[in-house]
Amino acid sequence: MKRYRDSLLNFTDRGWNDLYEIVDDPLFRKHEAEKIYRNLTQEQRRIPFCDYLKRFLYDSAGLSGPYQEIPLSEYQGILRAAFRETGTPASFEDSSTRLSAALANWLSQKTVSRQAVLLLGFGLSLSVAEVNAFLTRALHGEALRDSDPREVIAKYCYDYGFGFPKFEELWERFEEKNWEKTEDPEEIKLFARLKERGEADPERSLNAAYISFMELYKRACEVLTAGQGPFREPFRRPEQITPAELEAVLYEGIPRDASDNLLPLKNSALYEVFGDRRLTRKRIHSLLRKETAVDRSDLITLNFYLWSREDKEDPQPRKRYSHFVEDTNRILRQAGFDELYAALPYESFLMMCMLTDDPMDTYTEVWERSYKTAQE
Repeated sequence: MKRYRDSLLNFTDRGWNDLYEIVDDPLFRKHEAEKIYRNLTQEQRRIPFCDYLKRFLYDSAGLSGPYQEIPLSEYQGILRAAFRETGTPASFEDSSTRLSAALANWLSQKTVSRQAVLLLGFGLSLSVAEVNAFLTRALHGEALRDSDPREVIAKYCYDYGFGFPKFEELWERFEEKNWEKTEDPEEIKLFARLKERGEADPERSLNAAYISFMELYKRACEVLTAGQGPFREPFRRPEQITPAELEAVLYEGIPRDASDNLLPLKNSALYEVFGDRRLTRKRIHSLLRKETAVDRSDLITLNFYLWSREDKEDPQPRKRYSHFVEDTNRILRQAGFDELYAALPYESFLMMCMLTDDPMDTYTEVWERSYKTAQE
C-alpha cells in the first residue's frame, strides 16, 4: 500500500519547527505571551483521533482527492475488510459489540481507548512505530508500555508480524503462567521478561510515576515555603502546604467562581487545544491518595513550575530551557513515559514559556487571556 509523509502525519518535525520559528521571531521578546497565545489558538490544534485514522487509511489505500470528502462508508469498508482478513475482533474481551459498530465508532470519536489502538495494530497489520504514532499523536499519550503485559505481548506480535490469534495464544499462556510451553527462543525471552517483571513488581511503572510525582510535589511545596508564592509564612513546613495553595500559584491567571473553584476549562479558548491538563487541587488530592494514575502532564507541569522559579546566576532563557528539557526528559523516562513532544500543544506551550524572560508570568498571562477572549 502507498504511504507518504505529510504535514498531518508528520507531527514531530512540524511541532519542533513551529516552536523554534515562534521563539526566533525578532518580535518574540516584546510580545511573548501574545505570540504564544496566538500560536496556540490559531495555528495549533488537536487532531481528533477519527481524523488521524481517516488520514492514515487514506494514505494506506492510496486514495485521491480531499480525504475529508471520502465517504465514511469507504473508510469503514477498508477497516472491515482488513479486520476480517487478519481475524481481529472488536474487543479483547468477550463482547456483544459488533465489529461494524466498533469501527464506525472509532471513525467518529475525538479519542478512543488504548486498547482500541492495540486492536487497530492487529487489524491493520501495523508496525510498532505506527502503533506508537497512533498512541502519541492521535491519543496524545505515551508509546507502548514495557510495564503493561498486554502491550508487551502486543509489541512482540507487531515486531514479528503475528496476528491477533497469536496474541490470544500468548496472552492465554501468560495468564496461566505457562512459561515453559514453547521451544521458540524469542518466546522464551519474551516470557522470561514478563515473568521477571511480574515477580519483581506488577505495578512497577505505576509506582515509578507516583514516586516521581511525589518527589516533584514535595519540591514544589518546599519552594512555596521558601517564599516563592503568595502564601509566605515564617517557619511553615513543606508538608503544611495544601493542594489548594499549589493550585492557586499554578493558575493565578484563571478566574474563579463564587465557591473559589477554578472556572471549568470549557470556559477557556484553550479547551479544544489542550483538553484538561490542569493540575487542580482536586486532581492533586486524588493523586496523593493514589485514586488517579499519574499522567505525564502532571510531572511536566510540576517540573515546569520548579524550573520557572529557579534563581540561577546566569538565567539566560535558552540555557534554562535546555536544562528544563533535559531534566524533564530524565523524569519522564524514569516514570515510564516518552520524552517531551513538541507536537503536543500543552507541552509545546510550556516549552515556549520556558524560553521567555519570566516563564511563570508568561504562563499565567496566557491562561488569563484564554478566559478573557473566550468571553468576548
